[in-house]
Amino acid sequence: AYAVQSAYPPKSVDLLTALRQNGFTTFVDLIVKAGLVETFSAKRPFVVLAPTNEAFAAIDPAVLAALLKDIYLLRDILRYHLVLFRQPCSLVSSIFVELTINTALGEVVRFNVYRNKGPSFATEDIATANGVPLLRAIPTGKSIIYPIEKVLNPQDVSPNNTVINFLRSNKDFSIFLSVFQVLGLAENNFKARPKTTFVPTNAAFKALPPGVLDSIFAEPDKLIVLLNTHIASGTFYAAGLVDGPLTVLAGIQVDINVTPYGITVGNADIIEPDITVFEGVVHVISSVIQAQETCLNRPY
Repeated sequence: AYAVQSAYPPKSVDLLTALRQNGFTTFVDLIVKAGLVETFSAKRPFVVLAPTNEAFAAIDPAVLAALLKDIYLLRDILRYHLVLFRQPCSLVSSIFVELTINTALGEVVRFNVYRNKGPSFATEDIATANGVPLLRAIPTGKSIIYPIEKVLNPQDVSPNNTVINFLRSNKDFSIFLSVFQVLGLAENNFKARPKTTFVPTNAAFKALPPGVLDSIFAEPDKLIVLLNTHIASGTFYAAGLVDGPLTVLAGIQVDINVTPYGITVGNADIIEPDITVFEGVVHVISSVIQAQETCLNRPY
């Protein structure tokens, strides 16, 4: 779906016309409303992340109304979907695993490509932008349009949108946040990336047998294992997870199970997937992942 011939179509169509012809009418109407016709018509190659009409319709009506009233915010949102890459036909194919790249807004967008490179990757190529799958490639002159089914947030990959700040923003994650605090990692100095963080809710911690949580917090080594059991190296959006083992930082493998009804990680259900943060992605889970083995009791 992403393979694009290196030779561009002989007949060039301007970008806005191509967007409208391919059904992205809401996107084009908003570009016109925001006064960005000249920006999107510049004589240079672009990668356009084009939200479908349905993607705009899915925005909360109050949020959309506020967006339409704030012309500057609207411009920021739209320019974030215009990616500056001078050889669009090779963008996806050239990404080994992950690439962050500037948009016309100046903020970066994160591309991930999941290929058949082991049980933790999809068996077919899947490309995403901030976790949102690119549905197909539509060559348009020297530019390429990638339809997406969600409107992207320019703040998703902002340096201020860290895992720690995400945890602080919701009181339901206060216990997991306290793990970082006790270990001295709560001052946004744990920005190793890319990484995937599985975040248990407070209810998940409270569901542990009596005394277990207190005993973990009483021993720093156990607390480190708990934290590292919930973090994997690499950005694993839901689109890139398939059945099989996933190695986490604790040195163990947790089983990923993907069904039409959802995704489980070890014994935990992912109940809120694909929350993009500066370091990678967060998945909220229903249970605390149990570590069966760690490097603390290995002979190597």
